[in-house]
Amino acid sequence: MNNRQTRQKEAILSVIRGVGVHLSAEEIYDQVQQKEPGIGLATVYRNLKTLCDQQMIQKVTVDGYSFYDGCSDPHDHFICDLCGKISDIPCFEHRELDVFITKQVSGKVTRRISVYFGICEDCLRERDRKITS
Repeated sequence: MNNRQTRQKEAILSVIRGVGVHLSAEEIYDQVQQKEPGIGLATVYRNLKTLCDQQMIQKVTVDGYSFYDGCSDPHDHFICDLCGKISDIPCFEHRELDVFITKQVSGKVTRRISVYFGICEDCLRERDRKITS
């Protein structure tokens, strides 16, 4: 595995690092282009895969759409059904669930990605505003 920290990898990390940043590969590419104009989309994808393999970032795929999360600490996600906003939510301990799943599959849980769907606070407020108007 290549642990070399290239200028391109640093540029990608600077775009997606931080709490609450959830971007597609194309969005990351567009932003990295501003810092590294010569970088290609294939290079961005290759570096994103390496960063995921090194567990420095995480890739989450929901309904065929993938986004990259610069926060590699365990946490879950909430996606608004109306506006599509993705929010980080604290990951509560799932030890009992891990033990149950381990027994069911006779294997071992190595990672977990939980995604919750609903309506975000902003969309609820907007809906309520329209109702009262």
